[in-house]
Amino acid sequence: MGSFKIGRIFGVDVGVHWSWIFIFAIVTWSFATGVLQSFYPQWTSGERWAGGAAIALVFFLSILLHELSHSVVSNRRGLPVRSITLFVFGGVSNLEREPDTPGLEFWIAIVGPLTSLALGLVFTVGWLAIRPVSDGIAGISANLALINGSLALFNMLPGFPLDGGRVFRSIVWHRNHDRLRATHTASTLGQWIAYGIMGIGVVYTFYGGIFSGVWFLLIGFFLRNASVASYEQLLIESTLSHISVRDMMRTDLHPVGPETSLEELVHERFLRSEARAFAVVAAGDIAGLVTLSDVRKVPRDEWPTTSVYRAMTPASRLHTVTPDENLAKVLQLMAQHDVNQLPVVRGHELLGLVTRGDILRYVHVRQDLGVKAADALVHPGGQRDGQTSTTPSEPSERPLLR
Repeated sequence: MGSFKIGRIFGVDVGVHWSWIFIFAIVTWSFATGVLQSFYPQWTSGERWAGGAAIALVFFLSILLHELSHSVVSNRRGLPVRSITLFVFGGVSNLEREPDTPGLEFWIAIVGPLTSLALGLVFTVGWLAIRPVSDGIAGISANLALINGSLALFNMLPGFPLDGGRVFRSIVWHRNHDRLRATHTASTLGQWIAYGIMGIGVVYTFYGGIFSGVWFLLIGFFLRNASVASYEQLLIESTLSHISVRDMMRTDLHPVGPETSLEELVHERFLRSEARAFAVVAAGDIAGLVTLSDVRKVPRDEWPTTSVYRAMTPASRLHTVTPDENLAKVLQLMAQHDVNQLPVVRGHELLGLVTRGDILRYVHVRQDLGVKAADALVHPGGQRDGQTSTTPSEPSERPLLR
C-alpha cells in the first residue's frame, strides 16, 4: 500500500514507497547545500545540485542492492521472496515465511550488511583511484563510501528486526533451540537500542541540531514499534500454530438465498447480528459470499432492486480453507488477500466461516489470561495439544527491515 512497482529483478518484484521521493529530495538537498558546498565552494550551484542528485540516486541503488542480496540468498536456500519495497527508512524484503533454522536466518540476514560494507570498500577504492584525476568526483565517491559504511554499521546493531538483530536472534536461537524466546530477547534489545537512538535525537535537538534530532527520533520510534510488532506477530503465530480451523469456525451461518435483495439482507441480517459476511447458498452448494464491503459498492437507492447474487463475490473467486488447516496459515491467507473471513469447505459443501476478528479475539483473551504461547494449548473445544511449536507458520509478509 502506498508503493508503486518499478520492475522485476532476479524474479523479485521491486517497489518504491512514496516516502522515498521525500528521501531522495532530502539527500539531494542536504549534500547540495551542505557537504558539497562546504568542500567544493568553487562549484556552481548547478554542479552541486547535480552532485547531490547523483549521490541520492546511487544511495537508492545501494539500498536496492542491499535488499537484493537478501532476496538472492533467501531464494537460493529455498525461502522464496515475493517482493522488495524501498521506503523512507530503508527497505523491506517480503519473505513468504520465517526461516526455519537459525543457520538459514543467519546467512539471509548477514549478507545485507556485508553487501553494504563491500559497496563502501568499492567506493573507497574509487575515491583513491579518481582523486588524482578529478577531486570532485572522488569526493562524491568518498561520501558514498561513508554512506554505505554507515548503512552497514547501523544494520548490524543487534536490535530486532534490523539485520544485526536477526543475526543476534539466530545465535540465541541456536543456543536455546527456542525461536520465540530468542525473538523476545532480540526484540527487547531492539527496543532498548531504539530508546538509545531517540535519546541521541533529544541531545541533538537540545543543542540546536533540530533536523538531525527529529530524524533520530523518527528512526528510534520506528525501530521501537517494529521490534514490538515483530515479536507480537510471532507470538500470535505460535499461539495459533497447533489450533485447527474446526476449533474456531462459526457453524451457525444462516446462509442467504441468491435472490435475496440487498435491502432485505441489510435490514434482516447485517443490522440484526454481529456478522459482517453471509454465505450465499444455492441448491445446497456455496454460490458465493456477500460482505459489508460488497454491499457498500452498490448505490443505496439500488439496494431494493439488486439481488445478493449480483453483489456477492462468487465462489470461483473465493479463497477457501478446510477444517483441518491450522489458524496460523489461515491468518496469513487473510492478510495476503486482504480479507476478513474465509469460508470453510469440504469439496463444494460449506461447513462454516472463520473470521479474523474471532481469531484475534481468541489470542487477546489468552494473553489477558496470562496463557503463554509456550504453554500447552487448549483448544476452544477443550482438547489439549502438545507444546506449541517454535516454528510457526507463515504470516502475510515476513519483512527484513533496514
